[in-house]
Amino acid sequence: MSYAKSFLPVVLLMACPGLMHASVIQSLSIDLSPLHPGSVLSGSVTLSSPLMLGDSVQIPLFFSDPGDYSPSTLTTTLSVTNGTPNDQFRFSTISFTYLANNTTYFLDVHGAASCVVDFPCQATGRYEANSPPAFSGTYTVTSAPAPVPEPGTLMLLGSGVFGVAGVIRRKLGS
Repeated sequence: MSYAKSFLPVVLLMACPGLMHASVIQSLSIDLSPLHPGSVLSGSVTLSSPLMLGDSVQIPLFFSDPGDYSPSTLTTTLSVTNGTPNDQFRFSTISFTYLANNTTYFLDVHGAASCVVDFPCQATGRYEANSPPAFSGTYTVTSAPAPVPEPGTLMLLGSGVFGVAGVIRRKLGS
């Protein structure tokens, strides 16, 4: 048991950084009200760190009214590009069919969302549907800290095992 006792401080020091992981919620929300009032296409992902210049991430998107669109879920790539004067957030082309008029639309960025600082960030940009535009609207990008840090489950388990071993050692030593 002296073996476990001598390594316990080392294990605890290694476990501390693993107990809390900084995380960021990256969100994209596209206002489709010009097509269908109140309709929104949105999604988010949790990242270990904020997106920086040159980074990109795939974001699954969901319609607020999925019965009106096909497909009802989509994926786009959100990228951070160099802009003037600030970094710009752009999404890759999104394609869907609006079932009410059986028309397929292709959403492209035309006026990228840009932030003065990369994190935290909330910025609004413009998009257009098709060319020439059938309609246009705005999209919002948000980068914010996750509300609760995620625990490092493996490190918690390891700390628990060493804690139980310490209790057993004390009971056997008495």
